[in-house]
Amino acid sequence: MSYEKLNEKVLSMQEEILEAIRGCVAINSVKGEPGPDAPYGEGPKAALDYALELGKKLGFRTGNVGNRVGWAEYGEGEEMVAVLGHLDVVPLGEGWTYPPLGGEIHDGRMYGRGVADDKGATIGAFFALKAIRDLKLPIDRRIRIMFGTDEECGSSCVQYYIDQGEELPVMGFTPDAEYPCIFCEKGMTNYTLGKPVTDPGKVTVVSFAGGTAANVVTPRCTLTVKGDIPVAEGDGITVTRKDGMTVVEAEGVSAHGSTPQLGVNAAVRLLQAVKGVKFGGDFQRMMDFILEKLGNETNGETLGIRYVDEETGETTVNLGVVRYDGKEMSLTLDIRYPKNALPGEVQKHTEAAAAAYGLQVLNKTSAPLLYVPKDSELVQKLMKVYREATGRDDQPLAIGGGTYAKAFKNMVAFGPGFPGGLEVAHQPDEYMEVETLMKSLQISAAAMYEMACR
Repeated sequence: MSYEKLNEKVLSMQEEILEAIRGCVAINSVKGEPGPDAPYGEGPKAALDYALELGKKLGFRTGNVGNRVGWAEYGEGEEMVAVLGHLDVVPLGEGWTYPPLGGEIHDGRMYGRGVADDKGATIGAFFALKAIRDLKLPIDRRIRIMFGTDEECGSSCVQYYIDQGEELPVMGFTPDAEYPCIFCEKGMTNYTLGKPVTDPGKVTVVSFAGGTAANVVTPRCTLTVKGDIPVAEGDGITVTRKDGMTVVEAEGVSAHGSTPQLGVNAAVRLLQAVKGVKFGGDFQRMMDFILEKLGNETNGETLGIRYVDEETGETTVNLGVVRYDGKEMSLTLDIRYPKNALPGEVQKHTEAAAAAYGLQVLNKTSAPLLYVPKDSELVQKLMKVYREATGRDDQPLAIGGGTYAKAFKNMVAFGPGFPGGLEVAHQPDEYMEVETLMKSLQISAAAMYEMACR
């Protein structure tokens, strides 16, 4: 079919769409302490409630699964197709030009945490579904918009949905990455390594802390030590000596954990500046592990876990969060590996390297490789929509990023970013061009319609 009327309908709702997205962006939905009926904290719960109310206001059937996943649905039929987005966000961070909860538009761009990842596309999908309904387009399958609230911290929300025996889509997409279509996502293993501090060493480390999330390159890091220590000052390093303390601060360059090579890790930068100090004890062991097994390397070569695959890329390793307070110490590793990797070997080598430095596995989570054949019905439908909308002949992608698509057997990531666009997710001044956002929602509407037709 021609998508002309569908495109016009979506575009006609632009102001309403932007206002709805702005309302959701205003909610600071970073994961917090669990509360009554708020398993991920008040922020994610507020965002969930907001989306459920929006679904009801627009006249859709809605459902709430354990205050973890919500959904809004339209249509009839035994089978259901889905658009799966998330409403939780990474921490706001610093360095914003415009308010991170403002949803303000400047020079054609809407700024705010979650605008690109993932509130813009998720809230916008409600209106794409409204366009299909208002135009009375004939569909054979129900269309469900699903919105979770724990994607950034492990996607336990969708696992809960599945564990509760809720209906699974026959196919779907998550607007949580980029176009044209992502047929493969690397396998992932995330670690928290550490131990109780039993050996304080020769130099008293009061604290060592940096990072905002496991899947973000450490943007800032601070070391506080009793006494005076030598520091190799350089780019991004600030030293303050006061009240018998030495405080070393490091500034890095943040990047998504799937592309750590695009960032500069502040924790590594800081430790390199003080590597001449003989700290001794447990802090020394953690420092040595980071510098000797990670350093500025992001492909896992020294850990013995580097794999390279022509179709799906190479291993990436991201150091995200580091903590030491004199009582406990820990660090996180976000490891992603291509199609030819052996997950068991990745884990064996990583854990052996950590153990050699006295680091224990405090937590480990894994997600398998996602691979949906390029000639599948789903990928073919999505590529058809994308090519008709853009006139481009781009090919399906394999990426390192992990999305909600891994939760279901026949789901892939599809949009909302276009080829050549800047990577702004998880960054200060996260934004989407309004024109790009609307184009993406037009594509989403067409894709939803195509999936719902046999």
